[in-house]
Amino acid sequence: MSKNNIQKIHIGYLKFGYFFASVTAFLAGAAIYAFFRNTNNMIMFQFFSKPLFLNSLYISIKTNTVWSYMFIFNLPYGLWCFSGLLFIRAIWINNIKWRQIYGGIFIAIVMSYVILKLLKITPGTFDVLDLLFMGFFAFLESIIFNMFIRRYL
Repeated sequence: MSKNNIQKIHIGYLKFGYFFASVTAFLAGAAIYAFFRNTNNMIMFQFFSKPLFLNSLYISIKTNTVWSYMFIFNLPYGLWCFSGLLFIRAIWINNIKWRQIYGGIFIAIVMSYVILKLLKITPGTFDVLDLLFMGFFAFLESIIFNMFIRRYL
């Protein structure tokens, strides 16, 4: 096998790993909503019918500590941002220019959605911690790539 073929196989494994991590992060954020958030007042279910099993999954947690509040209300946004960035990285793993363009657009859209809550343009409650969590996970994704993945490309 030539070195070029080995590198293609290696990149294929990296792409698969990024796709898998992306789906895992997305599902983890969704699981927090499904298990720990009251889904009765979610805007999404004004447009889509709510699955009946969601009410049986709900586990009530007191949000009287900062950590429990951040886990329930902010961590899903960070995980979903992380998931999107991993997905973009998986698609454009070989092309840094396009990955940066699409990653920047993605971050701008996600951050705009949260900021527009402050202006009451998008539904929901503005929370600066959502922005901090998304920024942290975006930074974490770039650190993971630069420390562990870049050397294989």
